[in-house]
Amino acid sequence: MMPPRPVSPAVEQLDDRLVPATVFDLTTHNAEVATDGFIARQVDAQPTGTGYLNSFVRVQSAAAGGYAEQGYNTTARPLQFDENNSPQFTRGITLGEVPQTIVNGVVYREFLLDVNQKSSAPYLSVDQVQVFLGGSADLTGYDTTARTLAGLGAVFDLDANGDVSLKLDYRLNSGSGSGDMTLLIPEAAFAGVDPGTFVYLYSKMGELAGATANAGFEEWAVKKAPTGVTAGNSSLSGYVWIDANQDGVRDEVEGRLGGVFVHLRGVNDLGESVDLVVQTDANGFYKFDNLRAGVYSIWEEQPLRDDLIDGAEWLGTLGGQMENDRFFDILLGPDEDGFEYNFTEYFSE
Repeated sequence: MMPPRPVSPAVEQLDDRLVPATVFDLTTHNAEVATDGFIARQVDAQPTGTGYLNSFVRVQSAAAGGYAEQGYNTTARPLQFDENNSPQFTRGITLGEVPQTIVNGVVYREFLLDVNQKSSAPYLSVDQVQVFLGGSADLTGYDTTARTLAGLGAVFDLDANGDVSLKLDYRLNSGSGSGDMTLLIPEAAFAGVDPGTFVYLYSKMGELAGATANAGFEEWAVKKAPTGVTAGNSSLSGYVWIDANQDGVRDEVEGRLGGVFVHLRGVNDLGESVDLVVQTDANGFYKFDNLRAGVYSIWEEQPLRDDLIDGAEWLGTLGGQMENDRFFDILLGPDEDGFEYNFTEYFSE
C-alpha cells in the first residue's frame, strides 16, 4: 500500500481567500491516509451498475471549468447548491444502507466517491466533508458559516482536527460510475443510532489550485450489501423470558417466551455485512450460528402482549455494550461461542 504524501502546512490563494490546508495526496494507486478520525483510500474501479453501487448525491459546478462545487443529499426541493435535481441521484439514505467494514479491529462506515475531470487537468480536491443525522429525509438549509444542516451539528467532520484536503487523480480509473476513493468513518460516530435514521453527507470539492472542478458530476454512493455471507464456526445465543423479580435468574416457575423475533446485524472479518433474524423456541432460547469472527449487534422485538412490560437486559459472556433491548459492539472471535445475551419482560399490574 502506498503511503500518503502530505504537504503540510500549505497556504493557497483561491478566490481571494487564504486557505490553509494539509493536503493528503491520493493520486497514486492504493494510496491511503489513516488518521484518528477517518481513513481515505484511493480505490481501483468498482463494479458498476445500480445493483452494486447506490448513488445518493451528485454534485456538479453550475459553471464547470475551474471552480469549487458543493452539495448534500436530501429529498427536499428546490436544492440548495450544485446538486443534481434527479431524485434517483440526489435522495435520502438511512444508516442501515451504509455498509460497515473492519480495519485493524475497528468498525467503520464506508462511503464511495466517484469523480469526473478532464484528462488534461485530472486532479480534484475534496476539501470539506460533513455527515449529519436526521429523523426525516427532507432536511435542508445548510449554513456555510455555522457549518450546520437545519440547525444540526455534524457527527463527522473531515476538518475536525484541522483543515485538510484530499487530492485525487481522475486518470487512475477511467470513465464514471466506478469509484475513485472510499472514505471510512468510525462507527463510533454513529454509536447507538437506529439503522432507520437518515444520513446526510455534505461535501465541497475543487478549492485547491490546480485541482478545481472542470468536467462532469462528482457522485457519492454506497456499495450494496453482499447477498451471500461466508459461514463460520462461531455463534451468539441467549434467552427471552418473564423475569418476575427482575433478578436475571431463569427460575423454573418463570415463563419462557417463545416466538419472539431477535435480530443480529454486523460485519464479519471478511468485510461482509451480516443481517439475520430468528425466533425464540418454546424455551425462549435463540441462537445465531455459523458466524464468522466479527463485530455484531443483537436486538429484540418487543413481544406484542398487553400484559407484559419491557424488562432488563443481561450482557452475555463475551461482553460488549448494551442499551434498552439491544446489545452492540460484541467482538466475536473465530471458533468462539457467546452465551446468555438475555432479554427479559415482566407482568404489568
